[in-house]
Amino acid sequence: MFREIVYRVQQTANPQKRAGGKIKGHKSRSHGVGMRKCRYCKVELPKAKNSKPIERHGFCSYEHMAQYGHEKAVELQEKAKRKEVRQAKERIKTKAQHARELQTLVNKYIRLRDQGRPCISCEKPDDGSHQRHASHYRSVGACSSLRFNTLNIHASCAQCNSHKSGNILEYRIRLIRMFGEAFVDRLECAPKSQAYSLEWIGRAKKIFRKRCKTIKRAGL
Repeated sequence: MFREIVYRVQQTANPQKRAGGKIKGHKSRSHGVGMRKCRYCKVELPKAKNSKPIERHGFCSYEHMAQYGHEKAVELQEKAKRKEVRQAKERIKTKAQHARELQTLVNKYIRLRDQGRPCISCEKPDDGSHQRHASHYRSVGACSSLRFNTLNIHASCAQCNSHKSGNILEYRIRLIRMFGEAFVDRLECAPKSQAYSLEWIGRAKKIFRKRCKTIKRAGL
């Protein structure tokens, strides 16, 4: 019975074993300061040399070991169900829905990338006094091939992007100042339309999620 309970807990928690039968990640405090605690109820356990077999596995009783294993099993089942639900929702989404989600991620990335930079159109400083948008130089409707191109998108204030349709004349002046006229010419000569496959959109979503997380971790 004891071996069955130990096996169930180890399989549920999925620990990796080291050579010699020790469980990886399970730190023994027999030679350190302080007492070990039961993994279920957190009651303090005696040192290893004075402990019972069940206590060496990090539990104060067989009942708590079994309860811990049961709760971990339930937790893993619920996690698997949530994953299945997410995957089912992803499967029924249309390409247009995936494209909108990708655009949201791209816009988020642009705002994170351009933190601290002034508005691309009017040079209003990023001081927290106004809402920031991700503004397309070539709009989505006019040039879908540059819809997700980060060189075509820069942070702007809400006033320029929403109420002045991007304030494009000033936008162009500052793009030329930043990247040169040849760069702006390439944007303006880009193909007007482009078809994006569902596979491409899915890969791009993963890329921009990762980029956003990287910038946040770096504190940029």
